Amino acid sequence: MGAEHKTLLATAVFWMTLALIFYTWAVFSGRKEGLRAKHLAIFGIGLFCDYLGTREMNHYAQAFGKAPEWHNITGIASLAGMAFHFLLALLATLARRADAMNLLFHRVSLSIYSCWLVAFFSGAISGMLRMKV
Repeated sequence: MGAEHKTLLATAVFWMTLALIFYTWAVFSGRKEGLRAKHLAIFGIGLFCDYLGTREMNHYAQAFGKAPEWHNITGIASLAGMAFHFLLALLATLARRADAMNLLFHRVSLSIYSCWLVAFFSGAISGMLRMKV
């Protein structure tokens, strides 16, 4: 594995790990405390990290071989789901009827988060299986 190969992969893993940390923090802290502006900020940071990680993974795939198609589909769907989730959080935070929006947000929150985790871990497993030792 060359230096460029390792650098791209390490950068992508770094951003995706930060996305996991911030997204998990936002989802569970928001559920526990009720969705607030601070959760929206944490959520936004997680979404941005996910975007950066996905972008780096795309650069890596273009340079060193594509990921399995099923992972590409789950990855794109989970990024879109996370963006939708962020928009729900934004609406819930901005709405004056925050309780009703919080209820809707929390109804879909764990489902979208679970789908995101499937894409996160499927990518990690797929990547580890394809690594040459």
